[in-house]
Amino acid sequence: MKRSIKTAVVVAMATCAAPSLVGLASTQALAATTAVKIGGYTVVEKTFSLPAGGFVRSTAPCPAGKVVLGGGAAVVGAGSANFGTVIQESEPGTVGGTTSVWLAAVSNQSSTNRTLGIFAVCAKKPKGYKVVEKTFSLPAHGFVRDTALCPVRKVVLGGGAAVVGGGSANFGTVVQESSPGTISGTRSVWLAAVSNHSATKRTLGVFAVCAPKPTNYSVVEHKVSLPGGGFVRDTATCPAGKVVLGGGSAVVGAGTGNFATVVQESSPGTFGGGATSLWLAAVSNHSRTSRTLGIFAVCAAKK
Repeated sequence: MKRSIKTAVVVAMATCAAPSLVGLASTQALAATTAVKIGGYTVVEKTFSLPAGGFVRSTAPCPAGKVVLGGGAAVVGAGSANFGTVIQESEPGTVGGTTSVWLAAVSNQSSTNRTLGIFAVCAKKPKGYKVVEKTFSLPAHGFVRDTALCPVRKVVLGGGAAVVGGGSANFGTVVQESSPGTISGTRSVWLAAVSNHSATKRTLGVFAVCAPKPTNYSVVEHKVSLPGGGFVRDTATCPAGKVVLGGGSAVVGAGTGNFATVVQESSPGTFGGGATSLWLAAVSNHSRTSRTLGIFAVCAAKK
């Protein structure tokens, strides 16, 4: 399902209920199927001014004839640090019914102006490409942790979560986790955990970008310690010869709950002059309990 989305750049400032329980494994052990090739691969970056105390909700569009596989947002041009940003929404969609895009909504809770990059990982439409959307009620001051499930014999390439049916605004949501995974080791899913810090009930869409397994498909997981009250900014790296399609982060090894994490940045990237493809995640822990954070990169060979 493709969702036509409305976007806007808005410069303005923006107790959780019991979580929806999900049994999620972080490894991919999926039925074999004919591999598809990722052709015309490109990563689009659009930059925006993100003022101190401000908010941006906008998109990075794929070139004509290409579809979005994954995407995200991160502070650019400032090195590596805790920039005080919060990812409020991050999802695939379309504009005008034809242009495939990645939407991100990000607030800046610091006193420093930043430059925000919104990224769309794009390619020619793979055979069997499908965007799955699952909607959930997100109560005022509530919390949802749930999944969008890929069809049988398809794997997840990327995914995310956003408010649906509400137009374009600062909805007061916070993305706490967003990552690929499997259920029962066989069905590929996208997991999202989102809290609503507003007094208005919302409808939350969780999205999974799915396709038959691409050539040399793998999901790389890099585990890091996330102390109580702490912060991590790190990467999961694709193997040599592969490129990143999507990625994210989630608490691992703790079952399901509201872990009080906040995703501050989540985006594709490279290092070594573009030779190595990776996924970057910056996550803070607003609880007193130390967690293990999994950073995930969905990788495959490009044509």
